[in-house]
Amino acid sequence: MSDDIVSVAPREIHDLIQRASRVKGCEASVAEKIASRITFSEVHNGGGINSWLQIAAGEVGALNETFRLSQVLDSIPSENSSSFTWDPPISFALISEPLNLLQSHGFTWSCEPEVTTGESLVEHVYLIEEDSANSPTNGKLTTAFSEGVQVNKSDWKDLTDIAANFLLSEEILDDAESLLTNE
Repeated sequence: MSDDIVSVAPREIHDLIQRASRVKGCEASVAEKIASRITFSEVHNGGGINSWLQIAAGEVGALNETFRLSQVLDSIPSENSSSFTWDPPISFALISEPLNLLQSHGFTWSCEPEVTTGESLVEHVYLIEEDSANSPTNGKLTTAFSEGVQVNKSDWKDLTDIAANFLLSEEILDDAESLLTNE
């Protein structure tokens, strides 16, 4: 493993993204969904953490707005074929999990431009209802659970630093506990 890569568990990615999303202004349920999508992307495509960092570095509310835009893929289309357009383009990290779920429900998908990692920006997604037997994510989660996920050390540090702002200090926790024990 090179010096600029660190191995982490999928759960660690999820926890830090969830906390960091809360720090960046997301409510708990939105932070949970963002964490799930970014973790999925990091495990299956790579680039999820870096994509999150890029979105979070934007304006206040950028995470909430970008997540809201990704939700068009959260339900099964009523048509045999559908297309979705984002202007500006959306990070593949936020739509790869819903696309995988749609694939498990019999839809094949393609993106323009073609995606390579979670950092890829997507302008268009095309869905066609047809039998899609192979999922490109087969086996990756099992490997991630047993061997960890290789992530960029600098991105991991940046994410950890942001997420640390969500944690409560021991002093605050001790004060809260003393309120309960000194009734």
